Amino acid sequence: MGGLNVTLRRRELRYFPAGELVEADEPIAGFDEPEDRLLADHPRLRRILVRGRPGWPLHRYYLHWSDGADLAALDARVASGAATEEDFAGAVVGEPLGIVHAACGAEFRVVALDVVLPLFADSTDRSRHHGFQTKCPVCGEQLPGGVLEFITPQGVRVRGSGDR
Repeated sequence: MGGLNVTLRRRELRYFPAGELVEADEPIAGFDEPEDRLLADHPRLRRILVRGRPGWPLHRYYLHWSDGADLAALDARVASGAATEEDFAGAVVGEPLGIVHAACGAEFRVVALDVVLPLFADSTDRSRHHGFQTKCPVCGEQLPGGVLEFITPQGVRVRGSGDR
């Protein structure tokens, strides 16, 4: 299995530094390798593999920073075994999903805030202070909350939506 071991709140996970492809010795639920490759070098994201509960399948999530954290330095600290929970202080957990923007009908793949995986004791406070994508890149109108990053920022126009 690829990646590096990290423990956050007594939860074991595999952390993938920038550029390292996600590999596992078992299936990863909902894993999309081409999509993952698009985000492997993202400057505000790092990929992790974690189980929701013991015995459950592996899931891929994203750690997202909006505070300008030096993720190359974090990669080095994780690789050396020196990283602590404080190194992840600015991160929130995200997951990939599809959305449709109601105002214009554009479909996007996004990394959205995940509120289910309890990696951080202060997750609610982190999400209140975190930066999100707020405008649709297709029409410029307000987006619903929770979009951390666009995987497909160009959007795909849904046939018939918004058309008269």
